[in-house]
Amino acid sequence: MSMRIEASGDGAEKKLKDVLAASRSARMYDSVGAGLKTLIDLGFNFSRDPYGQQWAPLKFRGLRRTDNGAKISRTGRQQAAANRAGRAGQPLRDTGRLQRSITYKADADGVTVGTNLRTKSGVSIPAVHQYGAVILPKKGKYLTFPGPNGTLVFAKKSVIPRRAFMPLTETGTVVLPQSWDSAVIARVRDFMLRSMR
Repeated sequence: MSMRIEASGDGAEKKLKDVLAASRSARMYDSVGAGLKTLIDLGFNFSRDPYGQQWAPLKFRGLRRTDNGAKISRTGRQQAAANRAGRAGQPLRDTGRLQRSITYKADADGVTVGTNLRTKSGVSIPAVHQYGAVILPKKGKYLTFPGPNGTLVFAKKSVIPRRAFMPLTETGTVVLPQSWDSAVIARVRDFMLRSMR
């Protein structure tokens, strides 16, 4: 498809050139990136995926609970204390580390949104939560972590449900939901209107 635009009048040609230059601006894509980051943060706040589906709640049912006095992490002790107090917590919000790791980078060609957060062994933490995972013990027969009422939980495996926070399909393709698409278009439109002034 091709399009021809003619501009006439005082300063019209310059305004048109300014608008076209603005459309290839890192500042415009920076605005889009900030908007996408805000939408992702809202998903964390409300425990919803980009398409409006509620994330699976935290749960510990169906696991054998015992306490053998094994050493657990500070985060684990905090979660155990929350469990004793009747607060299971909000999915993906325990430390806030995952949410804080999501950033965006804009240049004149577009914007990239993502995170490179990994475990010490190199496992992608975002991928585990975005797509779900099954965790098996590396040593021994059981995984050990804090459970309800401050007891330790021993399990042969742990199934982490899919809690998507990015608008990605299971194959990694970006598919913006309608509300996100509208928000991006609104930011681009507002940026273009401001550049015409």
